[in-house]
Amino acid sequence: MMEIRESLYWEHLGVAGALAVSVFVLLGLLLRLHDTDPPRMHIWAMIAFFTVNICDGLNSFAYSDMFDGPAALYRWNDVIIPGFMVALYFYVRALTSATPRLIPADLVHLMPLFAGFVCLAPALILPGDVRRGMVAGDVSESYKALINTGETAFWIVWVVTLIVYGTLCIRRLTQHKRNIKDVFSDLEGKTLRWLDALVATILIIALIVIVDEVRQLMGYLSIRDGIWSLLFDVILPVSFGIFALRANPPLPDWSEQVLANEPAPDKPAPGSPPSRYARSGLQPEDIDRLADRLGRRVADGQLWRDHGLNLRSLASAIAIPPIHLSEVLNTRLGMSFYDYVNQCRIRDACELLIQTDASIIEISETVGFNAKSTFNTSFKKVTDQTPSQWRTTHKP
Repeated sequence: MMEIRESLYWEHLGVAGALAVSVFVLLGLLLRLHDTDPPRMHIWAMIAFFTVNICDGLNSFAYSDMFDGPAALYRWNDVIIPGFMVALYFYVRALTSATPRLIPADLVHLMPLFAGFVCLAPALILPGDVRRGMVAGDVSESYKALINTGETAFWIVWVVTLIVYGTLCIRRLTQHKRNIKDVFSDLEGKTLRWLDALVATILIIALIVIVDEVRQLMGYLSIRDGIWSLLFDVILPVSFGIFALRANPPLPDWSEQVLANEPAPDKPAPGSPPSRYARSGLQPEDIDRLADRLGRRVADGQLWRDHGLNLRSLASAIAIPPIHLSEVLNTRLGMSFYDYVNQCRIRDACELLIQTDASIIEISETVGFNAKSTFNTSFKKVTDQTPSQWRTTHKP
């Protein structure tokens, strides 16, 4: 009996903690709506995410041994459980888009909720008291079998939703890491690696919960017992809440025309330019001419030494549209903007290491790097040596 009470104590404490954190984060997100300029899809997505989490917490309290919630609402909360992954997908999509917005085709993302409702409908249409088991309803054996089949189908829908939306999130995050290299020369704070960890966290937690529910149906004890129940309930809202209140989309709105909107292979088919350049109108001779202009003006002005250099500012410096500069870099030079600028910076650094006695950190700042660690990593990637090794090997 003591073990049961202790288990319930940790369970109730976990639900209460998760509920308190979720309410706090939700209020903060609502306040952010007034302080953030459009687009705000990432905020609305997290509002939906924490609303689902709050509903889940309230449901756990309402139908626990501590409270007696309205029978008419029993099990209806399960219908919105797939909303976790749908909201997470829109959050990832908002943070990895230059101009995030909803389109009519997004109505398809209501399908997981609709499918969940259809699966649970045989149980949900029963009177609340019967559904909760408070009174014996006149339910035939065949109808009970239909309810059980629907609940099994619901868990299948939930697993499929996890897989599909988890895959969509991972693909967008992978594409994002390619996209930012076409726009920025400094990736610090723009890679969204923290979001990689959060997506992985929610997928792992969701899969553990599903496995645990299946084990309980098979007669095994719950693995989310005692203090583990507290950790499982609290870790999700805390981890997401920390970043949800601070995160902003790193891509500027002007980058939309030069980026691939959908995940694509690393390289296009041989002989065919990426589809984003299909309407640029540049002929091969135009691309060659612009590539020559780029090389001359970048070298003459040592433009790579600008710490905040991005695709738009470089395009402005050489007087061409950003989409044309992106096309020259990707189709003529075969590299991203980030790689191009980094190679210029590394060549500059190689000369300074030989010609001057400046420290490595001074040289890294001079050529445009914002962090010594980034400089060392990029230098070794280009030269297969560390800056110190290069100076020792090449300096007379």
